[in-house]
Amino acid sequence: MLSQRRRLLILAVPVAASLALAGPAAAAGSDKAILKAGVITKTDVPADWTSKPSKASSDALKGLKECKKINTTVAAAKKDEPRARSREFDDPVSQARSQAENVVYAFQNKKAAGQFVSVFKGSAATACFERLGTEIERNQPATTPPTVSPITDLQGVGDEALGYEIAATYTQNGGEATLYIDYIAVRVGRAVTIFVFASVGARITQGSDIVNAVVQRVAAAEK
Repeated sequence: MLSQRRRLLILAVPVAASLALAGPAAAAGSDKAILKAGVITKTDVPADWTSKPSKASSDALKGLKECKKINTTVAAAKKDEPRARSREFDDPVSQARSQAENVVYAFQNKKAAGQFVSVFKGSAATACFERLGTEIERNQPATTPPTVSPITDLQGVGDEALGYEIAATYTQNGGEATLYIDYIAVRVGRAVTIFVFASVGARITQGSDIVNAVVQRVAAAEK
């Protein structure tokens, strides 16, 4: 059941179909270079993690009135901006059953990228993720109401970074287990990458390293 909940939250990533990124190295600063640099790869996660193509074709925020502004902005970006998404990476070994995936957009300029990130800020965005937590609880009642908290350790990551963590505790095998979902948006110049991490029992320990690896590649690709 927890695996189902992780999957539902991962569907919240505002992504569309994957872009093929194979081929010769792209010129620095090009859309292609940014997109290639901006997705999570197998070198960013522990060696024993597995991966599969992400088949998310819907948006868990869709239809939630509290998320209208985010949905409208994401829909426009999907239509107009180059983008790519990573594979879905999974930890098959530990009890945490961690998952990671992301999407990257290459906007025309820094201003447009900043405007995109801005819709994930403020009380309206918080209300959106709180409603999402409520939807998750509706499908599988939690032992306590899900909580939504800002992620506060993103200072110095990229040019802008913010995130939200949803935590929900469920009954499992006679005990309790807490599912943590981290939703992180980072702007690097004119690129924006959005990460979704999931882990059971504690916040994903590999998240910071994954984010930093991707952000550093994107920064280098924009030079």
